[in-house]
Amino acid sequence: MKVLKFGGKSLGNGEPIRNVIDIIKKEVSTDAIAIVVSARGQSTDLLLSLYSKAIAGDEFEQDLKEFINFQYIENISLDLEAYHDELRNLLQALRLIGVGNDRSRDRVLAYGEILSALTVVEILKNEGVEALFVDARQLLNASFSFNDVAVDFSKSEEKTKAFFSSLKAHQVPVITGFIASDSNGKTITLGRNGSNYTATLIASFIQASEVQNWTDIDGVYTASPKYVKNAQKIPHLSYREANELANFGARILHGKTILPLVESCIPLKIFSSFTPGREGTLIDEKSSGKGIKAVSTIEDVSLVSIEGRGLLGRVGIDARIFSALSSKNISVRLISQASSERGIGFVINKEDAVITETVLNTEFREELEHRDISRIQINNDMAIIAIVGRHNYSLEKAIYGLRRNKIWMYLISNSINGEHISLVVDKKSLKKAVNVVHNQVFGAIKTLHLFAFGKGNVGGKLLDQLIETGDDVVKRRNLKINIVGVADSKKAIFDEDGLNKNWREKLAASSESNNFNAIISRLKESGLENIVIADNTSSQELTEHYPEIVNSGFDIVASNKKANSIAYSFYENLRNDLKRRGKLFYYETNVGAGLPLIDTIKHLHNSSDKIERIRGVFSGSLSYIFNNYSVEDKSFSTVLTEARDKGFTEPDPREDLSGLDVARKLIILAREVGLRTELEEVSVESLVPESLAAIKDYSEFISNKEALDAYFADIKSKLQDDEVLRYVGDLEVDENKLTVSLVKASKNSPLGNIRNADSIFEIYTESYGTQPIIIQGAGAGAEVTARGVYSDLLRIGGQY
Repeated sequence: MKVLKFGGKSLGNGEPIRNVIDIIKKEVSTDAIAIVVSARGQSTDLLLSLYSKAIAGDEFEQDLKEFINFQYIENISLDLEAYHDELRNLLQALRLIGVGNDRSRDRVLAYGEILSALTVVEILKNEGVEALFVDARQLLNASFSFNDVAVDFSKSEEKTKAFFSSLKAHQVPVITGFIASDSNGKTITLGRNGSNYTATLIASFIQASEVQNWTDIDGVYTASPKYVKNAQKIPHLSYREANELANFGARILHGKTILPLVESCIPLKIFSSFTPGREGTLIDEKSSGKGIKAVSTIEDVSLVSIEGRGLLGRVGIDARIFSALSSKNISVRLISQASSERGIGFVINKEDAVITETVLNTEFREELEHRDISRIQINNDMAIIAIVGRHNYSLEKAIYGLRRNKIWMYLISNSINGEHISLVVDKKSLKKAVNVVHNQVFGAIKTLHLFAFGKGNVGGKLLDQLIETGDDVVKRRNLKINIVGVADSKKAIFDEDGLNKNWREKLAASSESNNFNAIISRLKESGLENIVIADNTSSQELTEHYPEIVNSGFDIVASNKKANSIAYSFYENLRNDLKRRGKLFYYETNVGAGLPLIDTIKHLHNSSDKIERIRGVFSGSLSYIFNNYSVEDKSFSTVLTEARDKGFTEPDPREDLSGLDVARKLIILAREVGLRTELEEVSVESLVPESLAAIKDYSEFISNKEALDAYFADIKSKLQDDEVLRYVGDLEVDENKLTVSLVKASKNSPLGNIRNADSIFEIYTESYGTQPIIIQGAGAGAEVTARGVYSDLLRIGGQY
């Protein structure tokens, strides 16, 4: 015989209960079965509310009517009037006396399972199944002691066997879960997951072939899908592993549920009645193999800390703690103790926090008065994360991930048998912490959550590239970059599930402002792990917020050059923040767009190869302009307009012509090789003619193209046949000399031989002598710059 248990959500009105009936009919056609049911839907919560109102003396009649009405199912003729009257009378009596206790509460709660079983029986009879209502109080005996329910196994087994031996062929007993009777025949509930316990108890008494637990979840998962979206179903668990998970918060399991099956070697199968054809989780005595099985959580716990120098070397402190707590039936979930008992930390259920504080203050009153104990502190906003299974290096992986995400671990407990690790964290960090630990120990797809500032040429291209190639990155790198938000100069959007290709329309329609503080607060409160901020703006105000970003626990990628080229004191302080917080800041695109320049210089500098000089064409925009102007018979204004129309320059090309952009790039490289330089120290030759420098509006500036063209025509006229113009940045390291100027270069030299919008960098080092390292390639364009930022994101992903 099989025992099938159905949970409350599975028995909800409409399609859920219809699925249950179909499952039962299918099983009964091939095997003898027994059914155990929970209260339907939210019935238990409704009954608890009715009980509380009655005890408080409040009116409950309307709520009672809603509870009874919920029990009726269309086209099922079930007379519930007698139960309605009986429950009303009980509640009225409780309201009259105004005092409640466990027995009266249990009697009220029993109606949920009773009405549920009666309903299922009636539906099955209408479907031609010979169903029989069975009140579990006639089968199971239990008592209440030490804050828990103890089943009288001997009596319960005797009664259960006697009942099942009297069953007629083809009869299907539908048994109320959750409830039993005490020695006086009064109702007693079996506690959390009580219906599951009823099912496994009965299965063990009758030596059932298997237990099927039908619920709203199709098995046990590697983590709660409530927190971890990429949690995977576990096809097979051993009893021991299931028991570990049950003890550490797995909602679908409970320690008591597993134990009756262990002794009888009866397999437990967990299925979803909402997807009845889908494979579930099998739990039996066989080993399911080594490795981590799941990351489970326990919420609503409190951390108790006892500290004091006076405890050093004193024996018996922990014994007194446990004795005091035991006297009040308070259970300790886990404990960690410093050497010589100088400090002790342990975790209890949150509901026991108040009495625990009272008990400990009483027990250690003398030590507190003499300052032997400096404090007894209780933190109620805590949670436990448990890593269940054989855990080779899992603790190290988990700790690494949590620290990178700025999550503090208050307690770490490693079991003696090595089958679970427990980490105590702030409850407010639980969602983030569970995702971090799960992804670290399972090697699951890592996720970077990206918030992007800037939607212009580079920013917009980056987001489009991420969306278009996201699936390929997941396949090749096991990395997902989830775009959770975008902000432009006015608005912002935020979506934890990730934005897609219609992000522009969503941003345009958004009513949210781009307030930086509000964005950072929202990201911190989101519970998302591995958050990266992308800055593809030219805003100095945003870069001044970088320390706040880093200290919030986020990494940064940026094409924005300002953070690396403004005051050196800011630059240095930012590096200190990054080092202290263990965060990453990648900015390869600051100088060479998509070219691997900064990374190359870092490697050379860190390997102690002395860099003597860096020279080159740093601006792809000006490279395009002078590559064309030097060799074509066109006016300077014509070439400048062409470059602007192609998107190579800033909207106002004078930002390029001023030389300030090249100067910033030169400063960035100088600082990479250890120079403490400021922007004001760069000698810059502006390409804006002095006669036009005072003009503010670009349209007015370009309307004076005769003066502009004449100025550059004079410069061009002085070129030799084999010469071209190049706007060059030059860093002479030993002299700390930084210059930006328009120079003549031979067409046969590396500088003179570049084409289109290419940039070129010559790196002279002590090891390479007079032959420089040359890095050359596309130095402008939104596409290549966005690809460079994308590459930086992938590098950050590789660090997690």
